[in-house]
Amino acid sequence: MAALNFSAPRIVAPTPTNKLLPFEKTLLDATADALPAAEARLLPQQVLCINNIRRVSDWKQIELYSKRWLWHRWPAGVLFARKEKFRLATVSCRFGVKDAHVEVWAVDGHVSALSASTGLSGLSIAGPLSILAVDPGS
Repeated sequence: MAALNFSAPRIVAPTPTNKLLPFEKTLLDATADALPAAEARLLPQQVLCINNIRRVSDWKQIELYSKRWLWHRWPAGVLFARKEKFRLATVSCRFGVKDAHVEVWAVDGHVSALSASTGLSGLSIAGPLSILAVDPGS
């Protein structure tokens, strides 16, 4: 009997659009730990409100939303005082043996995105995440 040699396609679980992946949560927690006290109190509350996540196909940007029905709605009590777009922090980290710098952005008073020059999807499977340093934004 002849053996069949072929490679089956890899089965990949769908990525949830309503839950943070463990590495995303770790990056946001590290950011909160490095922020000034007022913002450090608000960021974890905002993270709890995130219920819709848009991961662009290359995962260089991961957009974070709090939606109710079809509208973006963030509770007023969890918003930062600053409403303009600003960088909350830059997180220097290592996924396995690959180094990365992830920027955490806020707009309209809430955390809005994680962005990196390298796709975070490929990095997230490269190995365990280690936070090397967090540089709070200005």
